[in-house]
Amino acid sequence: MNKKKIKFLVFALIPILLLGYLAFKGLEGSAAYYYTIKEAAALESNMQKLRIKGSLIKDSIEYKPEIPLLTFTLSDEEEQLTVYYQGVLPDNFSHADEVIVEGRFNEQWDFAVSKLMLQCPSKYEADE
Repeated sequence: MNKKKIKFLVFALIPILLLGYLAFKGLEGSAAYYYTIKEAAALESNMQKLRIKGSLIKDSIEYKPEIPLLTFTLSDEEEQLTVYYQGVLPDNFSHADEVIVEGRFNEQWDFAVSKLMLQCPSKYEADE
């Protein structure tokens, strides 16, 4: 191959590789994986951002609108986790069965939430 073809291939591959890398980095942080409470507690680092899914314990909900601060407890089959969310109480929070929280553990091993996602029972599910 002559030098012109080699230069053309190199300069054509650079933008393609760059776009591929940027797409990979963009999608890397948006993965929908979440941990159970037990898995999250077993992790070594308390500084890394985690996504945890658990069942909402209804009688643990405490909301202070003047701050605003929402405190509640999540549970899986074996473990419980106290969760703090500083923000407005979502309208449909009382209807949620399962909650996915994204945040970090603090020094007291409570979970400080930066993102709160609710999984409500579907109105399209059959009544039992």
